[in-house]
Amino acid sequence: MRDARRLKVEGAVLATQRRRFRGVGGALATLVMGAWLLCASGAICPVQAQESATSGTLESFGEQAVEVFVDVERARALIAEGAAVLDARESSDFRRGHLPGAANVPWTTLVSGEQQGALASNAHLQVRLREAGVFNGKPVVVYGGWRAPGTWGEEGRLHWTLEYVGHGRVYVLWGGIQAWEAAGHELESGAQADRSAGDFEVRRREAYRATTAEVQAALSRDDVALLDTREAEEYGGKVKYGESRAGHIPGAQHLWWEDLFEGQRLKSRAQIESMLKARGVERTDEVIAYCTGGIRSGFVYSVLRALGYGEVANYDASMWEWTRQSDRPVRVP
Repeated sequence: MRDARRLKVEGAVLATQRRRFRGVGGALATLVMGAWLLCASGAICPVQAQESATSGTLESFGEQAVEVFVDVERARALIAEGAAVLDARESSDFRRGHLPGAANVPWTTLVSGEQQGALASNAHLQVRLREAGVFNGKPVVVYGGWRAPGTWGEEGRLHWTLEYVGHGRVYVLWGGIQAWEAAGHELESGAQADRSAGDFEVRRREAYRATTAEVQAALSRDDVALLDTREAEEYGGKVKYGESRAGHIPGAQHLWWEDLFEGQRLKSRAQIESMLKARGVERTDEVIAYCTGGIRSGFVYSVLRALGYGEVANYDASMWEWTRQSDRPVRVP
C-alpha cells in the first residue's frame, strides 16, 4: 500500500514536471527532466550529494579584475548589508534546501514566450525582480548548483541578466550552495518566505547583450570573437537540444563551459586566459558567447567579466533563435 501511494504521488509530481518543462524545448527538456528524475530518486542531487573534488578557494582563481565571485564569508557580509539572495536553481531543488531568506529565480521565469532563451520584456523583468526583493541601491548575491550534475551554469545566467538590466552590484557565490553547506551554515527548506518588494528599475545596458543582427554582423569582423560554450557534440553537429539545425555559427571557437573546471574547481585565471589565447581571443576583442539558449554562455560571460575582458556580451537567444531561419549560416565540421 505504501509503495502504491508513493508511486501515485511520484506520478503526479512527474506530470507536473512535464508541464513545467514543456516550453523549454525538445531535447533540452529531456535532459532537464533526466536530471530532475535522478535528483528526485535520490541518486544524484546537488544539495544531497557532495562531489569528492571540492570547489577550491576563491584565492585559487587569482585576482579578479572585476569582483564577480565572492566566497561564503564575503557573501555573508553582503547579506548583513541587506543584499538580496537569489537562488538560480529549479524550484524542486530550491524547496529541498536553500540559503536562508533566498528568493527562487530560475532562468525560465525571466524569458520571452516567443524566443525561448531570450529575456522577457522590461515590465516582466522588473516585476519579477522586485518580487524577489531586488533594490536599486542594495547588493545582490546569486548562487546555484555550481557544477553539480544537471546544472547549466544558471547562476552565471542570472548574474548576466542582472548586470544587463542595470544592476551595478551583483555577485556570484563561489562554489554554490555546496560551499555554503561545507562552511557549516544552515539551509532552509520548503517554499520561499514572504519578503518586502524591491524598487529595482530596469535600465538595459545593450553592450552586455548580443542580438541576432549583431552576431550576423560579427561574421565579417576580425575584432569580434564568437565563443560556442556548448559541448563538443553540439558544436560538431552531432547533437541538437531543440535547435532547428545542427552545427555551430561559422568562425565560432569552441569553449565548453565545463572545460573551465577541474572537477568542481574553477580553473585559475592564468589557465583560463591561456585557453582563450589558444582560441585566438585577445583582450582587445569584443567577445560574444552563445550556447543553445544563453544559459551556459551566461556563466562564461561571468568568468570573462571577472578576468577583465571589458567588451563581453551574451547572446541570450543563441542557437534556438539563430537556426530558425535557413539564411543564417550554420557550419558542421
